[in-house]
Amino acid sequence: MESVQSKKTQILIVTEGILTRKLQHDPSLEDIALVIFDEFHERSIHADLSLALALESQSVLREDLKLLIMSATLNTTAISKLLDNAPVVLSEGRLFPVERHYLDPSATLPSKRELPSYIHKRLLRILELEEGNILVFLPGIREIKSVEKLLKSSNLTQVYISTLYGNLSKNDQDRAIKAPPEGYRKIVLSTNIAQTSLTIEGIKIVVDSGLQNISVFSPFSGMNALERHFISQDAATQRAGRAGRLSSGKAYHIWHKSKILLKHDIPEILLADLTQMLLELALWGNDEIEALSWLDLPPSSAIAHAKSLLIQLGALDLQGVITKHGEAMSRFGLHPRLAHMILKAQALGVAYEASLLAVIITEKDIYRDARHSSDIKDRIEILHSVAQQREIPSHLVDLRQCRMLLINAKRIEKVQKTELNSQILGLLLAFAYPDRIASLRHANQGTYLLSNGKGAMLHREDELFNTRFLVISNLNAQAKNATIYKAMEISRGDIETYLTEHIEVYDAVTWNEKFQRVEVRQITRLGAIVLKEMQVKTTQSNEVLEVLLDELGELGLEVLNWSKEAQALRDRVNFVRLHSEDNTTDSSRNSSETMALASSKGGTKAALPSSARALMKFPDFSSEYLLENMDEWLAPYLTGITTLKACQNLNLHNILLGLLSYDQTQELDTLAPTKQEVASGSKVTIDYSNPTQPILAVRLQEMFGSRVTPKVMRRKVNLMLHLLSPAMRPMQITQDLESFWTNSYSDVKKEMRGKYKKHYWPDNPLEAVATARTKRFM
Repeated sequence: MESVQSKKTQILIVTEGILTRKLQHDPSLEDIALVIFDEFHERSIHADLSLALALESQSVLREDLKLLIMSATLNTTAISKLLDNAPVVLSEGRLFPVERHYLDPSATLPSKRELPSYIHKRLLRILELEEGNILVFLPGIREIKSVEKLLKSSNLTQVYISTLYGNLSKNDQDRAIKAPPEGYRKIVLSTNIAQTSLTIEGIKIVVDSGLQNISVFSPFSGMNALERHFISQDAATQRAGRAGRLSSGKAYHIWHKSKILLKHDIPEILLADLTQMLLELALWGNDEIEALSWLDLPPSSAIAHAKSLLIQLGALDLQGVITKHGEAMSRFGLHPRLAHMILKAQALGVAYEASLLAVIITEKDIYRDARHSSDIKDRIEILHSVAQQREIPSHLVDLRQCRMLLINAKRIEKVQKTELNSQILGLLLAFAYPDRIASLRHANQGTYLLSNGKGAMLHREDELFNTRFLVISNLNAQAKNATIYKAMEISRGDIETYLTEHIEVYDAVTWNEKFQRVEVRQITRLGAIVLKEMQVKTTQSNEVLEVLLDELGELGLEVLNWSKEAQALRDRVNFVRLHSEDNTTDSSRNSSETMALASSKGGTKAALPSSARALMKFPDFSSEYLLENMDEWLAPYLTGITTLKACQNLNLHNILLGLLSYDQTQELDTLAPTKQEVASGSKVTIDYSNPTQPILAVRLQEMFGSRVTPKVMRRKVNLMLHLLSPAMRPMQITQDLESFWTNSYSDVKKEMRGKYKKHYWPDNPLEAVATARTKRFM
């Protein structure tokens, strides 16, 4: 940094960033009486930060410290309030009248593609009708170059065309600022750099596109994206004022007068990456952003992203307190990414390479045309060659820019090498951008997955196309798949050797749909990038059990092997629960209490007294409950099981039976027996699949002599009789057996006797002997 001051210095002119440095070294600013913030309306992030620190210094350490905020356009109400209602002093400057013209209400606003052509036509018209030099405000370099090309192809005479934008050399800037040669008019095509920072001689006409490109940081993607926005009212006034500096002038606004513009520009602190600012605040000792005085409070999402990155770089601990490494990073005055890279490089003895890398990725490109050349390594090698005074083709490379970068690199690392270690460059860039290491997604498609989970793409013509691993420093994050502008190859070996703090190795438990089993795969991951994946032996763990239960839950109970015995047990229990004398208690609580009882009293064989039996509750064996609570009743039997086939081999009857205590089992046999003895002496299975009405399907001949319909639940629930033919098909369904004998039997007998002649069809069934045999064996 250039510094010219002495003990006799009375006025020291510094940038806001330098003011922040001074405050960090001397929070009380002992040798300073007044701090003037000029052009504060520009609201750079450094201006907001240095003002916040100065206000705290004034509040805590230096009550006598005076602060003066100056600007041509300023929200004086908000500033005065921030400064404890400080007085506002107005000084009316001299400005000649400026006629302001807008688009005709019926005219269509030019589109992004149409803008250069529209501006070109408007300029030709102005050159024809008006006198004086012209300043044109355009959103970006692309539009400037397009309009310049159109003007130069128009065969204009005695018109001097110049451009003005950031990263121009001082000579090029001077050409744009100075008056044109005698007898010439001048057109200056500029970004908003000419809005306040520079004064251009002889401007009488301003043509304002009303647009500007703003770099907006997205905490979601962790990247900057260039967005096009309309300017504010303040900016429009300032731009128009450029035509009234020396005499009256005119301003042509390329928008409708009815267009509603924001009153003030959006401050950078609401749009920018806050990582460097947060590191400064941590160094200041402030861990509560809200405790400082801000005109606009920094967004919480951007603060959270900045904190996460600083922790990842080792600048902050998990509590957000600055570390020794973070303190060392802050001394460079660079973005924390670059400072971290420099410190890592110093430890490896490659600080020279890191200094070249830092300037290459942060400043104007050295290539004159780099549309399909993203490789940073080539640029570093060219820069090193220039440093070694080797010959470089000037039609491809901007040698003046190379020399400027080398000057800046020396400010970071003064010692230069004769030999360049180009193999280490990819790793150095990865130290700065561990979240932008990228892995090739699809060969021959140029799509990449970044370690931060986002996508990016590389042009097919690029020299790095199809490279397996990249580290990306510059990309356009506007699209879904961001376009890679600057990147470098890195080897898998360097990633696995030097970036271990960013690598996670863990076991992933998943369900293999093809083989219907739980599998465990050991995954080595760098953020979202899987570096290695291998199957390992599946051993029992909570994760394995959880995956197995989840899959069974998805497949449903039907996938298990429900034997007739298991299903019958479920049906009986559900029937008893439905018809219990007291069934008002919540089923989930009943079930858990009962399961606990079964566990603690499984060996008990003493029968409960009748009073206790009347209140006995049974677990819920419904499909809904069993499906939702497999972790309670099924999980204990899944130890060592990892496949669906093994699950299907489980004896579900025994598992469910194990949920019942001895007393419950006895009670169940009493209330809902599995079989009913009928008049013939046969024991017939009862079907409880419909819990509202159990069924006893029995051949009619086996019920002769029976008047009363069989009952269960201590004779409180009638069985539904399905009286079967000899062919075991229902002939009659009834719950009133006596009524059947009296009213319907004779009709059944007439119909069936001729069909089943070998079977017994007595005239008086109530006095007949029940039988399971044919007449021949009676």
